[in-house]
Amino acid sequence: METLKEQTARRILPDFFQRLLPRRFDRWKVHSKVVLPCLSITLLLNTLYGLYWGRFSVKRGKFILSKPVAVYSILVGLSLGVYYVLQVYEEFTSGRITGRDTIKIYCYMNVCICLLNYVTQWAIMGSIIRFQNSVPLFRVSNALDMSMMMVWRALMHCVIKMMLCPLIVYVTLILYQHRAHPDREWTSLASFRAMLPLIISNQINNCFFGGLVIANLIIAAINKRIRSIVREANMMQTPLQMELQKPYYRMRRCCELADSLDELAIKYSLTVSCSSRYLRFTDWSMVVSMVMNLIGITVGFYNQYLAIADYYINEEEFFDLHQAIVQLVFLSVPFMELILVSRISSEMLQETKKTGDLLQCIDLQHADVRFKQVVNSFWLQVSTIDYKLMPLGLMELNSSLVNTIFSAVTGFLLILIQSDLTLRFSLK
Repeated sequence: METLKEQTARRILPDFFQRLLPRRFDRWKVHSKVVLPCLSITLLLNTLYGLYWGRFSVKRGKFILSKPVAVYSILVGLSLGVYYVLQVYEEFTSGRITGRDTIKIYCYMNVCICLLNYVTQWAIMGSIIRFQNSVPLFRVSNALDMSMMMVWRALMHCVIKMMLCPLIVYVTLILYQHRAHPDREWTSLASFRAMLPLIISNQINNCFFGGLVIANLIIAAINKRIRSIVREANMMQTPLQMELQKPYYRMRRCCELADSLDELAIKYSLTVSCSSRYLRFTDWSMVVSMVMNLIGITVGFYNQYLAIADYYINEEEFFDLHQAIVQLVFLSVPFMELILVSRISSEMLQETKKTGDLLQCIDLQHADVRFKQVVNSFWLQVSTIDYKLMPLGLMELNSSLVNTIFSAVTGFLLILIQSDLTLRFSLK
Protein backbone atom coordinates (compact mmCIF):
# COMPACT_ATOMS: atom_id res chain seq x y z
CA MET A 1 0.00 0.00 0.00
CA GLU A 2 1.45 3.34 -1.03
CA THR A 3 2.25 5.97 1.54
CA LEU A 4 0.65 9.38 1.48
CA LYS A 5 3.93 10.92 0.29
CA GLU A 6 4.17 8.62 -2.73
CA GLN A 7 0.54 9.26 -3.64
CA THR A 8 1.11 13.02 -3.46
CA ALA A 9 4.21 12.72 -5.65
CA ARG A 10 2.29 10.77 -8.26
CA ARG A 11 -0.38 13.47 -8.36
CA ILE A 12 2.27 16.16 -8.79
CA LEU A 13 4.00 14.31 -11.62
CA PRO A 14 2.46 15.28 -14.96
CA ASP A 15 0.64 12.61 -16.91
CA PHE A 16 2.89 12.91 -19.95
CA PHE A 17 5.92 11.86 -17.87
CA GLN A 18 4.06 8.74 -16.80
CA ARG A 19 3.21 7.87 -20.41
CA LEU A 20 6.82 8.40 -21.57
CA LEU A 21 8.24 5.78 -19.19
CA PRO A 22 7.73 1.99 -19.40
CA ARG A 23 6.27 0.04 -16.50
CA ARG A 24 9.68 -1.16 -15.30
CA PHE A 25 10.37 2.41 -14.18
CA ASP A 26 7.39 2.45 -11.80
CA ARG A 27 9.66 1.89 -8.81
CA TRP A 28 11.78 4.91 -9.66
CA LYS A 29 11.52 8.07 -7.59
CA VAL A 30 9.57 10.96 -9.06
CA HIS A 31 12.63 13.15 -9.60
CA SER A 32 14.34 10.35 -11.57
CA LYS A 33 11.28 10.09 -13.81
CA VAL A 34 11.54 13.82 -14.49
CA VAL A 35 15.29 13.70 -15.18
CA LEU A 36 15.16 10.75 -17.60
CA PRO A 37 13.10 12.47 -20.37
CA CYS A 38 15.23 15.61 -20.01
CA LEU A 39 18.44 13.63 -20.51
CA SER A 40 16.92 11.74 -23.43
CA ILE A 41 15.94 14.99 -25.15
CA THR A 42 19.44 16.40 -24.58
CA LEU A 43 21.11 13.32 -26.11
CA LEU A 44 18.67 13.44 -29.02
CA LEU A 45 19.52 17.10 -29.70
CA ASN A 46 23.26 16.40 -29.46
CA THR A 47 22.86 13.60 -32.00
CA LEU A 48 20.65 15.73 -34.26
CA TYR A 49 23.21 18.56 -34.27
CA GLY A 50 26.04 16.12 -35.00
CA LEU A 51 27.83 16.62 -31.69
CA TYR A 52 27.41 13.07 -30.37
CA TRP A 53 28.48 9.80 -31.97
CA GLY A 54 26.99 7.35 -29.52
CA ARG A 55 23.76 5.52 -28.87
CA PHE A 56 22.35 3.55 -25.99
CA SER A 57 22.46 -0.21 -26.49
CA VAL A 58 19.54 -1.87 -24.72
CA LYS A 59 21.18 -5.27 -25.16
CA ARG A 60 24.44 -4.23 -23.48
CA GLY A 61 22.82 -1.73 -21.13
CA LYS A 62 25.33 1.01 -21.84
CA PHE A 63 26.31 3.71 -24.34
CA ILE A 64 28.41 2.65 -27.31
CA LEU A 65 29.97 4.30 -30.34
CA SER A 66 27.82 4.01 -33.45
CA LYS A 67 29.41 4.16 -36.90
CA PRO A 68 26.20 5.27 -38.70
CA VAL A 69 25.69 8.04 -36.14
CA ALA A 70 29.36 9.05 -36.50
CA VAL A 71 29.04 9.28 -40.29
CA TYR A 72 25.86 11.34 -39.92
CA SER A 73 27.55 13.66 -37.41
CA ILE A 74 30.56 14.22 -39.66
CA LEU A 75 28.32 14.99 -42.63
CA VAL A 76 26.25 17.44 -40.58
CA GLY A 77 29.33 19.16 -39.16
CA LEU A 78 31.08 19.45 -42.51
CA SER A 79 27.93 20.66 -44.26
CA LEU A 80 27.26 23.36 -41.68
CA GLY A 81 30.92 24.34 -41.59
CA VAL A 82 31.22 24.71 -45.36
CA TYR A 83 27.89 26.55 -45.63
CA TYR A 84 28.56 29.14 -42.93
CA VAL A 85 32.24 29.64 -43.77
CA LEU A 86 31.34 30.34 -47.41
CA GLN A 87 28.56 32.66 -46.29
CA VAL A 88 30.90 34.62 -44.02
CA TYR A 89 33.54 34.79 -46.76
CA GLU A 90 30.99 35.99 -49.33
CA GLU A 91 29.66 38.75 -47.08
CA PHE A 92 33.16 39.78 -46.05
CA THR A 93 34.44 40.06 -49.62
CA SER A 94 31.31 41.88 -50.77
CA GLY A 95 31.61 44.41 -47.95
CA ARG A 96 28.25 43.59 -46.38
CA ILE A 97 29.82 43.03 -42.95
CA THR A 98 30.43 46.30 -41.14
CA GLY A 99 31.68 47.01 -37.67
CA ARG A 100 28.38 48.69 -36.81
CA ASP A 101 26.30 45.57 -37.51
CA THR A 102 26.35 44.17 -33.97
CA ILE A 103 23.96 41.25 -34.34
CA LYS A 104 25.52 39.96 -37.54
CA ILE A 105 29.01 40.10 -36.00
CA TYR A 106 27.75 38.26 -32.93
CA CYS A 107 26.12 35.56 -35.06
CA TYR A 108 29.28 35.03 -37.09
CA MET A 109 31.41 34.83 -33.95
CA ASN A 110 29.14 32.01 -32.82
CA VAL A 111 29.98 30.20 -36.07
CA CYS A 112 33.57 29.95 -34.76
CA ILE A 113 32.31 28.52 -31.44
CA CYS A 114 30.09 26.09 -33.33
CA LEU A 115 33.01 24.76 -35.40
CA LEU A 116 35.18 24.53 -32.28
CA ASN A 117 32.48 22.45 -30.56
CA TYR A 118 32.48 19.97 -33.42
CA VAL A 119 36.26 19.57 -33.39
CA THR A 120 36.63 19.28 -29.60
CA GLN A 121 33.65 16.96 -29.09
CA TRP A 122 34.65 14.63 -31.92
CA ALA A 123 38.21 14.43 -30.58
CA ILE A 124 37.10 13.28 -27.11
CA MET A 125 34.03 11.26 -28.04
CA GLY A 126 35.47 8.00 -26.71
CA SER A 127 36.21 9.59 -23.33
CA ILE A 128 32.71 11.10 -23.19
CA ILE A 129 31.03 7.73 -23.75
CA ARG A 130 33.25 6.03 -21.16
CA PHE A 131 32.36 8.80 -18.72
CA GLN A 132 28.63 8.34 -19.39
CA ASN A 133 28.88 4.62 -18.67
CA SER A 134 30.78 5.26 -15.42
CA VAL A 135 28.17 7.63 -13.93
CA PRO A 136 25.59 5.79 -11.76
CA LEU A 137 23.16 8.69 -11.99
CA PHE A 138 19.82 6.95 -11.53
CA ARG A 139 21.15 4.46 -8.98
CA VAL A 140 22.26 7.40 -6.83
CA SER A 141 19.18 9.57 -7.41
CA ASN A 142 16.72 6.74 -6.70
CA ALA A 143 18.40 6.15 -3.34
CA LEU A 144 17.73 9.74 -2.22
CA ASP A 145 14.62 11.73 -1.39
CA MET A 146 14.32 15.10 -3.09
CA SER A 147 11.82 17.84 -2.52
CA MET A 148 9.52 18.29 -5.51
CA MET A 149 9.76 22.04 -5.01
CA MET A 150 13.52 21.83 -5.60
CA VAL A 151 13.02 19.59 -8.64
CA TRP A 152 10.53 21.95 -10.29
CA ARG A 153 12.72 24.94 -9.44
CA ALA A 154 15.70 23.26 -11.09
CA LEU A 155 13.55 22.33 -14.07
CA MET A 156 12.46 25.95 -14.48
CA HIS A 157 16.12 27.05 -14.49
CA CYS A 158 16.79 24.60 -17.32
CA VAL A 159 13.73 25.77 -19.26
CA ILE A 160 14.82 29.40 -18.97
CA LYS A 161 18.40 28.64 -20.00
CA MET A 162 17.70 26.15 -22.80
CA MET A 163 14.35 27.29 -24.19
CA LEU A 164 13.37 30.81 -23.14
CA CYS A 165 16.75 32.44 -23.90
CA PRO A 166 16.97 30.98 -27.46
CA LEU A 167 13.33 31.96 -28.06
CA ILE A 168 14.06 35.58 -27.07
CA VAL A 169 17.09 35.62 -29.36
CA TYR A 170 15.07 34.11 -32.22
CA VAL A 171 12.26 36.67 -31.97
CA THR A 172 14.79 39.50 -31.65
CA LEU A 173 16.67 38.23 -34.69
CA ILE A 174 13.50 38.24 -36.78
CA LEU A 175 12.69 41.82 -35.72
CA TYR A 176 16.26 42.88 -36.49
CA GLN A 177 16.29 41.32 -39.96
CA HIS A 178 12.97 42.88 -40.94
CA ARG A 179 14.18 46.28 -39.73
CA ALA A 180 17.74 46.17 -41.06
CA HIS A 181 16.95 44.59 -44.43
CA PRO A 182 13.39 45.52 -45.40
CA ASP A 183 14.16 44.90 -49.08
CA ARG A 184 14.65 41.18 -48.47
CA GLU A 185 11.93 38.65 -47.82
CA TRP A 186 12.78 37.11 -44.44
CA THR A 187 11.03 33.84 -43.73
CA SER A 188 11.12 31.77 -40.57
CA LEU A 189 13.49 29.34 -42.33
CA ALA A 190 15.96 32.11 -43.15
CA SER A 191 15.83 33.33 -39.57
CA PHE A 192 16.40 29.79 -38.32
CA ARG A 193 19.49 29.45 -40.54
CA ALA A 194 20.90 32.58 -38.91
CA MET A 195 19.91 31.26 -35.47
CA LEU A 196 21.33 27.73 -35.87
CA PRO A 197 24.99 28.58 -35.08
CA LEU A 198 23.89 30.26 -31.84
CA ILE A 199 21.93 27.15 -30.83
CA ILE A 200 24.74 24.70 -31.60
CA SER A 201 27.42 26.89 -30.05
CA ASN A 202 25.43 26.99 -26.80
CA GLN A 203 24.46 23.30 -26.74
CA ILE A 204 27.61 22.05 -24.98
CA ASN A 205 27.28 24.75 -22.32
CA ASN A 206 23.64 23.75 -21.84
CA CYS A 207 24.72 20.14 -21.26
CA PHE A 208 27.13 21.21 -18.52
CA PHE A 209 24.49 23.50 -17.03
CA GLY A 210 21.98 20.63 -16.88
CA GLY A 211 24.57 18.31 -15.34
CA LEU A 212 25.39 20.91 -12.70
CA VAL A 213 21.70 21.34 -11.89
CA ILE A 214 21.34 17.57 -11.33
CA ALA A 215 24.52 17.46 -9.20
CA ASN A 216 23.21 20.33 -7.11
CA LEU A 217 19.95 18.46 -6.49
CA ILE A 218 21.83 15.32 -5.40
CA ILE A 219 24.10 17.21 -2.98
CA ALA A 220 21.06 19.05 -1.56
CA ALA A 221 19.32 15.69 -1.00
CA ILE A 222 22.44 14.33 0.71
CA ASN A 223 22.53 17.36 3.00
CA LYS A 224 18.84 16.88 3.79
CA ARG A 225 19.53 13.30 4.90
CA ILE A 226 22.60 14.37 6.90
CA ARG A 227 20.52 17.02 8.64
CA SER A 228 18.07 14.37 9.87
CA ILE A 229 20.98 12.19 11.05
CA VAL A 230 22.42 15.17 12.96
CA ARG A 231 19.10 15.74 14.73
CA GLU A 232 18.71 12.08 15.67
CA ALA A 233 22.32 11.59 16.78
CA ASN A 234 22.28 14.70 18.96
CA MET A 235 18.89 13.83 20.43
CA MET A 236 20.09 10.36 21.46
CA GLN A 237 22.93 11.91 23.47
CA THR A 238 20.78 14.22 25.56
CA PRO A 239 20.66 13.31 29.30
CA LEU A 240 16.95 12.42 29.16
CA GLN A 241 17.33 10.07 26.16
CA MET A 242 20.42 8.42 27.66
CA GLU A 243 18.38 7.56 30.75
CA LEU A 244 15.43 6.24 28.78
CA GLN A 245 17.37 4.21 26.17
CA LYS A 246 19.54 1.20 26.84
CA PRO A 247 23.23 1.23 25.74
CA TYR A 248 22.64 -1.67 23.34
CA TYR A 249 19.85 0.23 21.54
CA ARG A 250 22.02 3.34 21.21
CA MET A 251 24.92 1.26 19.90
CA ARG A 252 22.70 -0.50 17.33
CA ARG A 253 21.11 2.77 16.22
CA CYS A 254 24.50 4.48 15.92
CA CYS A 255 25.69 1.61 13.71
CA GLU A 256 22.65 2.08 11.46
CA LEU A 257 23.32 5.81 11.23
CA ALA A 258 26.99 5.06 10.49
CA ASP A 259 25.94 2.78 7.62
CA SER A 260 23.74 5.57 6.24
CA LEU A 261 26.60 8.06 6.48
CA ASP A 262 28.91 5.60 4.70
CA GLU A 263 26.47 5.40 1.79
CA LEU A 264 26.05 9.17 1.72
CA ALA A 265 29.83 9.65 1.70
CA ILE A 266 30.11 7.41 -1.38
CA LYS A 267 27.31 9.31 -3.14
CA TYR A 268 28.88 12.65 -2.20
CA SER A 269 32.28 11.62 -3.57
CA LEU A 270 30.73 10.31 -6.81
CA THR A 271 28.69 13.46 -7.39
CA VAL A 272 31.54 15.87 -6.74
CA SER A 273 34.06 13.92 -8.81
CA CYS A 274 31.65 13.39 -11.74
CA SER A 275 30.71 17.08 -11.93
CA SER A 276 34.40 18.04 -11.89
CA ARG A 277 35.28 15.46 -14.55
CA TYR A 278 32.41 16.53 -16.79
CA LEU A 279 33.71 20.10 -16.75
CA ARG A 280 36.84 18.88 -18.57
CA PHE A 281 34.69 17.83 -21.53
CA THR A 282 33.10 21.27 -21.86
CA ASP A 283 35.80 23.69 -20.66
CA TRP A 284 37.06 24.73 -24.10
CA SER A 285 33.55 25.52 -25.29
CA MET A 286 32.75 27.47 -22.11
CA VAL A 287 35.93 29.57 -22.16
CA VAL A 288 35.73 30.40 -25.86
CA SER A 289 32.02 31.15 -25.53
CA MET A 290 32.69 33.55 -22.63
CA VAL A 291 35.46 35.28 -24.59
CA MET A 292 33.21 35.65 -27.64
CA ASN A 293 30.36 36.93 -25.47
CA LEU A 294 32.74 39.41 -23.86
CA ILE A 295 33.86 40.69 -27.27
CA GLY A 296 30.34 40.70 -28.70
CA ILE A 297 28.81 42.51 -25.74
CA THR A 298 31.62 45.08 -25.73
CA VAL A 299 31.30 45.72 -29.47
CA GLY A 300 27.52 45.87 -29.18
CA PHE A 301 27.45 48.47 -26.42
CA TYR A 302 30.20 50.44 -28.15
CA ASN A 303 28.13 50.54 -31.33
CA GLN A 304 25.20 51.75 -29.25
CA TYR A 305 27.40 54.55 -27.94
CA LEU A 306 28.58 55.42 -31.49
CA ALA A 307 24.97 55.75 -32.68
CA ILE A 308 24.13 58.06 -29.76
CA ALA A 309 27.34 60.06 -30.21
CA ASP A 310 26.73 60.51 -33.95
CA TYR A 311 23.23 61.79 -33.22
CA TYR A 312 24.09 64.24 -30.43
CA ILE A 313 27.70 65.24 -31.17
CA ASN A 314 27.87 65.02 -34.97
CA GLU A 315 24.21 66.11 -35.17
CA GLU A 316 23.13 63.42 -37.57
CA GLU A 317 19.47 63.59 -38.49
CA PHE A 318 18.44 59.98 -37.85
CA PHE A 319 18.68 57.77 -34.76
CA ASP A 320 17.02 54.35 -35.03
CA LEU A 321 15.60 53.86 -31.53
CA HIS A 322 13.78 50.66 -32.51
CA GLN A 323 17.01 49.09 -33.76
CA ALA A 324 18.86 50.18 -30.62
CA ILE A 325 16.24 48.53 -28.39
CA VAL A 326 16.37 45.32 -30.46
CA GLN A 327 20.15 45.17 -30.14
CA LEU A 328 19.95 45.87 -26.42
CA VAL A 329 17.52 42.97 -25.93
CA PHE A 330 19.76 40.75 -28.04
CA LEU A 331 22.82 41.61 -25.94
CA SER A 332 20.98 41.14 -22.64
CA VAL A 333 20.42 37.41 -23.28
CA PRO A 334 24.13 36.44 -22.83
CA PHE A 335 24.09 38.34 -19.53
CA MET A 336 20.97 36.41 -18.48
CA GLU A 337 22.69 33.11 -19.28
CA LEU A 338 25.79 34.15 -17.34
CA ILE A 339 23.62 34.98 -14.33
CA LEU A 340 22.00 31.53 -14.46
CA VAL A 341 25.37 29.74 -14.73
CA SER A 342 26.79 31.87 -11.93
CA ARG A 343 23.79 31.19 -9.69
CA ILE A 344 23.78 27.40 -10.15
CA SER A 345 27.57 27.21 -9.70
CA SER A 346 27.36 29.29 -6.52
CA GLU A 347 24.55 27.10 -5.14
CA MET A 348 26.61 23.98 -5.88
CA LEU A 349 29.64 25.38 -4.05
CA GLN A 350 27.48 26.37 -1.08
CA GLU A 351 25.89 22.90 -0.87
CA THR A 352 29.28 21.16 -0.89
CA LYS A 353 30.52 23.42 1.90
CA LYS A 354 27.28 22.94 3.84
CA THR A 355 27.97 19.19 4.00
CA GLY A 356 31.10 19.75 6.09
CA ASP A 357 29.31 22.27 8.33
CA LEU A 358 26.50 19.79 9.04
CA LEU A 359 28.96 17.04 9.95
CA GLN A 360 30.64 19.35 12.43
CA CYS A 361 27.28 19.89 14.15
CA ILE A 362 27.14 16.24 15.25
CA ASP A 363 27.80 15.74 18.97
CA LEU A 364 30.28 12.85 19.31
CA GLN A 365 30.84 13.00 23.06
CA HIS A 366 28.71 9.93 23.92
CA ALA A 367 28.46 8.43 20.44
CA ASP A 368 29.50 4.92 19.43
CA VAL A 369 33.12 4.40 18.35
CA ARG A 370 32.24 3.33 14.81
CA PHE A 371 29.88 6.26 14.39
CA LYS A 372 32.68 8.62 15.45
CA GLN A 373 35.04 7.06 12.91
CA VAL A 374 32.52 7.36 10.08
CA VAL A 375 31.70 10.99 10.90
CA ASN A 376 35.37 11.96 11.13
CA SER A 377 36.20 10.09 7.92
CA PHE A 378 33.33 11.75 6.04
CA TRP A 379 34.28 15.20 7.35
CA LEU A 380 37.93 14.64 6.40
CA GLN A 381 36.84 13.61 2.91
CA VAL A 382 34.72 16.75 2.50
CA SER A 383 37.38 19.09 3.88
CA THR A 384 40.19 17.68 1.71
CA ILE A 385 38.23 17.97 -1.55
CA ASP A 386 39.01 21.40 -2.99
CA TYR A 387 35.88 21.64 -5.10
CA LYS A 388 36.16 24.41 -7.67
CA LEU A 389 34.58 24.85 -11.09
CA MET A 390 37.39 26.41 -13.15
CA PRO A 391 37.26 25.74 -16.91
CA LEU A 392 40.87 25.46 -18.16
CA GLY A 393 41.92 26.92 -14.80
CA LEU A 394 41.27 30.46 -16.06
CA MET A 395 38.20 31.62 -14.16
CA GLU A 396 36.09 30.19 -11.37
CA LEU A 397 32.39 29.71 -11.88
CA ASN A 398 30.84 31.28 -8.79
CA SER A 399 28.80 34.29 -7.72
CA SER A 400 31.57 36.70 -8.79
CA LEU A 401 31.47 35.58 -12.44
CA VAL A 402 28.90 38.18 -13.50
CA ASN A 403 30.82 40.96 -11.72
CA THR A 404 34.03 39.87 -13.45
CA ILE A 405 32.45 39.93 -16.91
CA PHE A 406 30.65 43.20 -16.21
CA SER A 407 33.86 44.82 -14.94
CA ALA A 408 35.77 43.66 -18.03
CA VAL A 409 33.08 45.01 -20.39
CA THR A 410 32.96 48.31 -18.51
CA GLY A 411 36.73 48.67 -18.58
CA PHE A 412 36.98 48.04 -22.32
CA LEU A 413 34.08 50.40 -23.01
CA LEU A 414 35.66 53.22 -21.00
CA ILE A 415 38.89 52.89 -22.98
CA LEU A 416 37.10 52.82 -26.34
CA ILE A 417 34.74 55.69 -25.48
CA GLN A 418 37.56 57.85 -24.16
CA SER A 419 39.58 57.28 -27.32
CA ASP A 420 36.59 58.05 -29.53
CA LEU A 421 35.69 61.25 -27.64
CA THR A 422 39.30 62.43 -27.79
CA LEU A 423 39.34 61.88 -31.54
CA ARG A 424 35.97 63.52 -32.11
CA PHE A 425 36.76 66.73 -30.19
CA SER A 426 40.29 66.96 -31.59
CA LEU A 427 38.89 67.07 -35.12
CA LYS A 428 36.58 70.00 -34.31
